[in-house]
Amino acid sequence: MRLIYLFTVIAGVAFVASLVLNPGFTHFLSRLGKTEFYVYIVDPGRRILASATPRSKQKTFVYHLPAIDEQGAQKALTFTSPEQLSLYTYVRLYVSSAGTVTAWEEIPTQQLPQRIKDGQTR
Repeated sequence: MRLIYLFTVIAGVAFVASLVLNPGFTHFLSRLGKTEFYVYIVDPGRRILASATPRSKQKTFVYHLPAIDEQGAQKALTFTSPEQLSLYTYVRLYVSSAGTVTAWEEIPTQQLPQRIKDGQTR
C-alpha cells in the first residue's frame, strides 16, 4: 500500500516539474490576470546596450508610449523589447497591478477591441 503512495507522490512531483520547467508556462504566467493595454507604434524606440561589456551585440529597445485599455482609460507605459518593433503596428501590453509591463505581442487590427477601433475613449 505504501508503494502506491510513493508512486503517486513521485508522479505528482514530475507533473509539477514539467509544468514549471515548460517555457510555455512562463509565457502563460506573464499574461495571467494582467490588464490589457493597446499601443500604436509610431516611435522606433530608443536603443540601449543590454550589457555592460562593449563587445556585446545584445541590444534592447525602450518604448515610452501612451496606451489605452478596453474601457478607454489612457496611461503612459514604458516597456522594453529585445528587437525593434515594426512601425505603425498595434501592440497588446499585459500590465500588472503595479503598472509594470510583463509581456507584449504585436497584433493585427482585427484583434483590437471594437471600442478602440471606433476611437471611443473617455
